[in-house]
Amino acid sequence: MSWDGFLLGLGLGLFTPFFFFFCYWLFVHSYMGFIPDFFKYLSIGKVMGPVISLCVFPNLGLFFLFINRYHIKSGKGIILATFLYAGLILYVRLVIENTGI
Repeated sequence: MSWDGFLLGLGLGLFTPFFFFFCYWLFVHSYMGFIPDFFKYLSIGKVMGPVISLCVFPNLGLFFLFINRYHIKSGKGIILATFLYAGLILYVRLVIENTGI
């Protein structure tokens, strides 16, 4: 298996923030349901955007790991996934939380 693949980087870049978001719920707010209650809690408190932003941060470590091992295509996939999450964060901040930027 080659570790230098665009789709591998994209998949890891999309999965890693979701994994950290799930771990945040599991270790801090597991007393409430994941889908209806936790998302409502974050959106009412207007902290869903910042929480997602913090969960995207580990992509930076993945990016540097792949770039330092000269897996450039995987690094490009991680960057694309990070930009997709940036679009999600903008949507959450402007539409769901309605706070503006």
